[in-house]
Amino acid sequence: MNTSPFVDEYVSFLNGFLRDDAKTLDVVFDCSSGATGPIMEALREKGKRKKEKREWAILNGQPDGNFPNHAPDPLHAGSLRALQKSVVSNGADIGVIFDADGDRVFFVDDKGRFVDPDVVAYLLLWSLRPNRFVTDAKDGWLVRRQSLDFTRDESLLGAKRIAGKTGHYAMKHAMRKNGAEFGCERSGHYYFKNFFYCDSGIMAAVAVLNALARLPYALSEFVDLLPETYRSPEINVPVSSSIAPAGLFAHIERTYKKDAKAISKIDGIAMDFADPDWWFNVRLSNTESLVRLNVEARDKATYDAQLKKLTTVLKRGIK
Repeated sequence: MNTSPFVDEYVSFLNGFLRDDAKTLDVVFDCSSGATGPIMEALREKGKRKKEKREWAILNGQPDGNFPNHAPDPLHAGSLRALQKSVVSNGADIGVIFDADGDRVFFVDDKGRFVDPDVVAYLLLWSLRPNRFVTDAKDGWLVRRQSLDFTRDESLLGAKRIAGKTGHYAMKHAMRKNGAEFGCERSGHYYFKNFFYCDSGIMAAVAVLNALARLPYALSEFVDLLPETYRSPEINVPVSSSIAPAGLFAHIERTYKKDAKAISKIDGIAMDFADPDWWFNVRLSNTESLVRLNVEARDKATYDAQLKKLTTVLKRGIK
């Protein structure tokens, strides 16, 4: 079957969302030898046909299921290396890396530094200005409070945040149910009402380029302006497939309840604390025999101490 008419139509659809000033950014894309390569090549060529200055370099654009240059997961050790080097050596404005099937996307700034997904989500909230948006339980203060002053539970951007569960179905369902225009997960999934409520790495990349074109400074400068917190990666703890989650979460709640200022059980258990200022989320993986843990704190001492304690509490609850 000749699929080129469908590709052309899809590329035209995507190009329609790209602002004119975003089309002149110097960008390096890494398609991870996956599905996005042919689409990004076509999107770049469409700009050339219109005689626009589209300075896009594409790495690993040829689909290859052997993944000869790096792992299909951008977060796998070493996967970002070529992109970071190319961004710095070419003086690019931003680097973009898709996972192999294109539903996740991650970014590096003009200095080649990995950009935390919370920062990406905040940038998109600032640019898209949705009335409502959905997040999962792992998104941090920057996204949840939409403020550069984390001591205040007051939104700077004014969007109504709807807390949802992790996962494709749950996020789309929450967006439709609540009339949300945007959704984000810390795992690099971004959902758009104008993309059929689906997650799309390419659509998210287009939205980030549009946002970057509107900033009065470089992406690295934007990142450096944001308040610093201490944020864990998602920590995975192996558990038995027969674990009783209700018992585990009850054990955690009993341990911390008297000090918590807020408790959420939408996805596992999440608890916020005021003194010292920190929060955590513990949930079961949807796909593996793992408990997943996320922690954020205002200072390193609190982060180190609370992460150590919570890990101990968690392991005791698993036994």
